[in-house]
Amino acid sequence: MTHRQEIRFGVLLSTDRYPGQTHGDVLLRTVEIARRAEALGLDDVWLTEHHFVDTVANPSAMVLAAYLLGRTERVHVGTAVTVLPLHPPVHTAEQTLLLDRLTGGRFVLGVGRGLPGVEYEVLGGGAGTWRAGLAPPLDRLLAALRGEVTTGLTAPFPPSLRTTPTAYTVPHPPVYVAAGSPASIELAADRGLPLLLFFEKDAEAKARLVALHSRRTRDRGRRQPVRGHAFAVFARVTGSAERAGRLMRDRARFILALGQRRGPLADPALPVPPPVTEGRVRALADRILATHPVGPADTCVERLVHHIAVSGCTRVMCQVEAAEETPEVLDHLERFVTQVLPAVRRRVDGARAPAGR
Repeated sequence: MTHRQEIRFGVLLSTDRYPGQTHGDVLLRTVEIARRAEALGLDDVWLTEHHFVDTVANPSAMVLAAYLLGRTERVHVGTAVTVLPLHPPVHTAEQTLLLDRLTGGRFVLGVGRGLPGVEYEVLGGGAGTWRAGLAPPLDRLLAALRGEVTTGLTAPFPPSLRTTPTAYTVPHPPVYVAAGSPASIELAADRGLPLLLFFEKDAEAKARLVALHSRRTRDRGRRQPVRGHAFAVFARVTGSAERAGRLMRDRARFILALGQRRGPLADPALPVPPPVTEGRVRALADRILATHPVGPADTCVERLVHHIAVSGCTRVMCQVEAAEETPEVLDHLERFVTQVLPAVRRRVDGARAPAGR
């Protein structure tokens, strides 16, 4: 019998600070959105992490996740992502196990390497840590989640230790890998971990990455494919094209501004990002508007069904924040959940139903 996995819908909260907002405003908005998401019946809340960026309020996805887990009762909360090379992997595993045990399995750890910015000089081990990649800390994290810690010490010191507490989720709490290149896809597949795929990939590109993951999994002799891959989309129900365009231009301007950051580890051979111009803003906004579930409700349904059906992913992270006051964001979230998601579920379930049923 073919295994059928339910679609999970959630919100991705990036704690972006727009003009006129304080960091406190943003964090209060984040808590309100998370709690409203649970009240509306969503499955997941995902949190990003950025360091030394004044226009982003959250430098620790894990700390904020722990807080939100304490303010909610049912929804799963995940990091998208914890920049693992900047954190001691064994300590990250201990915190993951603790949250997993305290919440009855509601915590999800997403990990990635991030960009070679100044945070690697301040928090990590510099250029060498970034160039070493995600594999070394990921392997140490996974071993610690299984309770295994090799100390590298000799007698009379213990050569190995056991992490505590024991996991609630067997064999270990869920771990996702942020991936966008063949090397990162293969890393996740080799360790039997699902993918986190982000905004820059359209549905067809996501499908190619999932297919690469599946091929690599089979090549490694695994009988069962890894399931539950997640992807991010911008999500917004709007009553007019003009409204949708304005919101996504604001979003595009914010994204391009973040892309201007070049830390001391940046490869000097790479071109310096061009300045943020209105032409670049409009081009990026147009790409978002052409593929993401942004616009009238029926357009949102079609786009989201397309992403799910084509990509093969079953966990959806909807980015719902914008340069608006909190009540407006909450209103948009409720409209998306009530006007779009029920129709998406019906369409997806109908396409999966066996013939004759």
